[in-house]
Amino acid sequence: MSAPRNGGVEERVVEALDAVAEAARNLGRAGREYLASEQGRRLRRGLATAMIVGAPLAGELPVIRRTALGRVLRFAGATALVVKGAEWLRDWDPTPPIAS
Repeated sequence: MSAPRNGGVEERVVEALDAVAEAARNLGRAGREYLASEQGRRLRRGLATAMIVGAPLAGELPVIRRTALGRVLRFAGATALVVKGAEWLRDWDPTPPIAS
């Protein structure tokens, strides 16, 4: 009896996974370069401003306040964490990777 021939399938799977990993690296690199650009800086600042203003307002919505989880999150100061995260996002200065 001969062994099953799965080598071709395994090679194709490995090649596909390598292609996906390479695409993810390229996407991450392009995203970081965009966020480091002037357009990306404006996007980060606008998004952070919306989060800073919106987080405390969202915590006051009756839909959030009525739920047990919403009350716990308000008690725990989750809105403050969102604001700090938004401030970090606004102030983050990504440096584009050095070309090798």
